[in-house]
Amino acid sequence: MTKIFPNAYDYRTVNEKIAPKQLAAIEKTLGFEVLPGQRDVFQYFTMTGEKGEPIGTIIAVTQKGEYGAVEIVFGFDTSMVVKGLYVQRARERDRRFKKREFLDLFVGRNAKDALSFDKVYTGEATPGTDAVIRGLKKALVAYDILVLNSAKGKSE
Repeated sequence: MTKIFPNAYDYRTVNEKIAPKQLAAIEKTLGFEVLPGQRDVFQYFTMTGEKGEPIGTIIAVTQKGEYGAVEIVFGFDTSMVVKGLYVQRARERDRRFKKREFLDLFVGRNAKDALSFDKVYTGEATPGTDAVIRGLKKALVAYDILVLNSAKGKSE
């Protein structure tokens, strides 16, 4: 986590329960289903500075690749700007999705624009690049609905 926020002094783990209505809103927004094992709880980490003030958020997300799970870790600051991301685990044979020139396409972008992240990469789509993009979109849409309380997922 300090790869993305080297000035962080501490972090707080947050687990948000996902209500059925919220899950439906997430999946409708994405246009695809959330993976089994990710349908009940959404976890993220609030990174804090020297005085305990929030300086950003870290999310580790897993998405299916061709040869198993692709796990990425990414973070955004309090303005929702993506500060960094890296692939933590993957078994994909094609390694283009791990290259900095691909991953850096998302750095500096506003997390609120997650639904357009698939338009950022114009190279050849691979299971690895698709997994990274879908994982980013999934995590950011879930964060919007569950944490920022987007109207799409609010209980009535």
